[in-house]
Amino acid sequence: MISDKSSLASRLGWIIGDLEQAIEQARQLFAQYTQSADGGELGTCREACRQIWGVLDVLGAQGANMLGRELVSVLDALIQHKVSNVKAAQDATAEGLLQLSEYLKHLQDGYADLPVVVLPTLNNLRAARDAELLSEHLVFLPEDAHADNAQIGTDEYINLTPERLQQVSTKLRFYFQKALLGWFRDEQPQRMLQATNKVATNMLVLSQARRLRALWWITSGLSEALEQGRLEQSVAIKMLLGRMEREIRRFGELGEAAYDRTLPNELLKNLLYYIGLAESGAEITDKVKAAYNLDMYLPQGETLVELRQHYSTPGRDLWRAVANSVIDELKGLQSTLEAMQDEERQPELLIKLAERSSRLADTLGMIGLGQAADLTRSLGETLQGKAARHEVQNLDDLLHTSTHYVRLEKVLDEYAHSGEDITDAVFNAEHEGQDPASARSLLRTAQTELNKAQTRVVSFYKEGWAFVYLEEVVASLENISGALHVMDEQELLPMVNTALTYLREDLLARQRQPSPEELAVFADVLTLFEASISAKLQGEDYFALLPTAYGKLRELDGYSELDLLGDINLDEIASDAEAKKKARQVSVSTLYQRLRNPS
Repeated sequence: MISDKSSLASRLGWIIGDLEQAIEQARQLFAQYTQSADGGELGTCREACRQIWGVLDVLGAQGANMLGRELVSVLDALIQHKVSNVKAAQDATAEGLLQLSEYLKHLQDGYADLPVVVLPTLNNLRAARDAELLSEHLVFLPEDAHADNAQIGTDEYINLTPERLQQVSTKLRFYFQKALLGWFRDEQPQRMLQATNKVATNMLVLSQARRLRALWWITSGLSEALEQGRLEQSVAIKMLLGRMEREIRRFGELGEAAYDRTLPNELLKNLLYYIGLAESGAEITDKVKAAYNLDMYLPQGETLVELRQHYSTPGRDLWRAVANSVIDELKGLQSTLEAMQDEERQPELLIKLAERSSRLADTLGMIGLGQAADLTRSLGETLQGKAARHEVQNLDDLLHTSTHYVRLEKVLDEYAHSGEDITDAVFNAEHEGQDPASARSLLRTAQTELNKAQTRVVSFYKEGWAFVYLEEVVASLENISGALHVMDEQELLPMVNTALTYLREDLLARQRQPSPEELAVFADVLTLFEASISAKLQGEDYFALLPTAYGKLRELDGYSELDLLGDINLDEIASDAEAKKKARQVSVSTLYQRLRNPS
């Protein structure tokens, strides 16, 4: 959504360079603090953020101003030791600094200043210091009506005496507490969230007031979204459900009428905001979204998820810059290693190498490469031990350390390109696979060969069935087939190998002229293959193209008297491809991938 506040973009344009430099300085100071726990560096970082906040306040960008204020508040809390979970506060601060930079870039491009899209980051910062969560004026909420029984889907109501109501609510609160505790401990989380959903449903039928029935219906939808994995869990959401446990107690103590009068709209808005963030597909969640128009209240019909993702997630260029800065540090470490061939300088340089390796491990952890961070931290501890024992490093020792850094560089290269963490494949000899960079190079080669083949197919048709062009197509497809075999791309091979059989053993061997319809199907096969390669290169889902492609292969087989598919079992290959797709969907995502796709 392009903003009509062009003056904001214009004002920002004058200072964006200085602001970016200041944010980067604050980010570096904070990274140094997390590595050394130096209170002085934390104080300097806080002062840098105060200055940034002051500039943002004058600028008049509400969302950026709120981020700046919350960052300063968390840093103040860290300095004053008023944070119960230091690691969570550090993670929230690192995320806040990153998203502040991205939010400003979008404002500079002319996009609207919508604090709602960074509300999850704001609430994570507030949750880190145990502050009340934000939602006032940021989330749509009808002023004159709440969901009615028709929308909720039931008019069931159980009328209890005040004494009996308190007894029942106490029992429901116990079940809710037990379920929350299990969820927080990650003990059968789906089952625990199903239990919170059930409690919310029971609370609904204990209420007659329309607003209270809506409250527990919305709570049920939030539990359902979390249980089905349609909403990413966060500290803020856990705090919110924790509050609902306390609301059950208040309901039982006050009774329905008094509780309804004291229930703040802020709580309903918070619940609705997170329902708005949830991915569609859960029954109750979708009904809540529809009742409160949660996918419609933002301008131009853009969903909350789409806008939040666009405004607040780091772009690929920024992610590459982060990874490349770490790669530069690795090159510096390699230079230190080379200098260590001078044994007289080894004691001094070994200490330096150990300290820098430990700091590098912390940096790797902050950008989401946990396994690489653990391996590098172990290396740093080993080097520290050797330095304390004054061990001399021979060439084999130096080579071992250098190999570690080379492997890290390969991991970071791939992380910058695709967001995939290949640490296990690079460091574990038992899982050595093909270098992703080499695989991409082979795919680009296949793309080039395919373009040549498509051009020759057009010439074959336009120049009156000139079969000489098909011989060139065969040569290109043979090269592509070889590349796919090297990469073990079993689901893509049927398209190429069937095309080869069709050209070599049918059209060329028989000098047969295909009908235009038949040639169009063949062209569709090549086009779908091209789209699959392109999707793989972009890191996108190419599995969705395979059913259509396999259908075209069967259609092409129907035009030929030969058995083009031969021993190719398309159903089995399709089943294997579907299994790969599901495995990819349930695999643990990296920090980069989670940021790029919040749902």
